[in-house]
Amino acid sequence: MSSLKFHTIQSVLTSAALYPIIGDKAIPFGIAAVLIDLDHVAEYVRDTKCLDVRGLFTYSKLTELNLDKNFLVLSGFHTLECFALVAILAWFSPVCAYVLAGMAYHVITDIIHLVRLGHPFARAYSIIEYVYRSKKSHAIITMHELLKKQEITTAGVRDFEMWKQRWQNARSGLRKEHHL
Repeated sequence: MSSLKFHTIQSVLTSAALYPIIGDKAIPFGIAAVLIDLDHVAEYVRDTKCLDVRGLFTYSKLTELNLDKNFLVLSGFHTLECFALVAILAWFSPVCAYVLAGMAYHVITDIIHLVRLGHPFARAYSIIEYVYRSKKSHAIITMHELLKKQEITTAGVRDFEMWKQRWQNARSGLRKEHHL
């Protein structure tokens, strides 16, 4: 859950360092270490019903600042199930082993970041774990639920009120379409 800028710089530098050792295979490693975060876009759209992905950065910051409220994050490409799928693909296409290594590198840095924040289990590391924890605990699994809380942390979140309104409008628009 580190920033896109952090992961991009980190991946470019690591890929450059690996290039003399593994050659062109450093490219899929580096690309995978960044593109694994595309699942955040899908989760953002699913959760907020808002197609304006510029709000993703506000969403991510707000989520990170409120992990202490029991916000449970699911990032599909970061799950054991996705890793297992890529590992199986590596049997048929060896380049997938470097994709898997890039994904693992990325997730390890995310875990280190979450440990530093004091919330190593804010992210579900498996889809099965997510389903179980979201039903059995008092986890907050949507931005809508978080925004209903009385005391949420918004310090340093750019354009919070604007995005809050857009997300509420997106949810309302979706509800209206279902009633037609």
